[in-house]
Amino acid sequence: MSELPHIPVLPGEVIDLLKKTESSEPQWFLDGTAGEGGHSKLILKTFPNARLILIDRDAVMLERAKKEIHSSLGSLDRVHPFQMNFSEVDQDLLDSLECPGLDGALVDLGVSLFHFLHSGRGFTFKNEEPLDMRLEPQVGRKTAADVVNYSTVLHLKKVFWEYGEERWALKVANNIVQSRQKKKFETNTDLVKLVEASIPRKFWPKETHPATRIFQALRIEVNEELLHAEKGIRNIASCLRLGGVFACISFHSLEDRIVKWTFRDLKANEPFEILTKKPILPTDLEIKENRASRSAKLRGIQKIEPIVNKRWEK
Repeated sequence: MSELPHIPVLPGEVIDLLKKTESSEPQWFLDGTAGEGGHSKLILKTFPNARLILIDRDAVMLERAKKEIHSSLGSLDRVHPFQMNFSEVDQDLLDSLECPGLDGALVDLGVSLFHFLHSGRGFTFKNEEPLDMRLEPQVGRKTAADVVNYSTVLHLKKVFWEYGEERWALKVANNIVQSRQKKKFETNTDLVKLVEASIPRKFWPKETHPATRIFQALRIEVNEELLHAEKGIRNIASCLRLGGVFACISFHSLEDRIVKWTFRDLKANEPFEILTKKPILPTDLEIKENRASRSAKLRGIQKIEPIVNKRWEK
């Protein structure tokens, strides 16, 4: 199996944000979406005395990240890996490691290139694979095939429109329901063919496959990604030490909207300061060298001293 080398998105920009931590000697960082381990390696190299809590919901990705870190740094002594969803991070986890709080944290809401190219779970359009799309296949939740084969027209339309912003949502949904009466959807190829036939060719996007938005929407639905995103952001923010920094990368407008508004809510109701008035975007050079970065947006927030209201004495 030939694999392309993994390139972390916005690497310098992520590290620059995390360096804003106000701890004189940062001790604890968290990578809530280990992926291929690219950002984790940078964090461990930049902060040579710090420990890293390494998390991924996909056991395969967690092992890949650990292998990559070990290969690069020669040891996993400073790494504490956990297979879990980043939305499950809480003070109990930190207490189990005798961690007083996080000096820095990172969450990358994108799906790894590995899932599209090599996972065999139906994320891609190139090879025929089971229509699965679960990031945790060992957990007995619904697959993408289950959603397509057993959801109502209205539910499918809602999923495709809200999670994929697909203008042809209703037509695709109707065609799915009609088609599955003859034969259930089993593979990604089955769905790709139906979407291609449902959307008039003159309306196909120029730079992406016409089924891209439908597949994105199904993946989000199957893995409840947006629900976990907001919950995880709030949980991780609550685990920051005073002066700690939380960096978050998103890849489409739905994710970025959740990050933006959750950060704003944290600032309005708790002692946090937003570090990025506008999202940090990849440079033209990075996009040229790493096409996967083209839609990435980075935002950051920092925990600050609470403002104490003073009463004026008469």
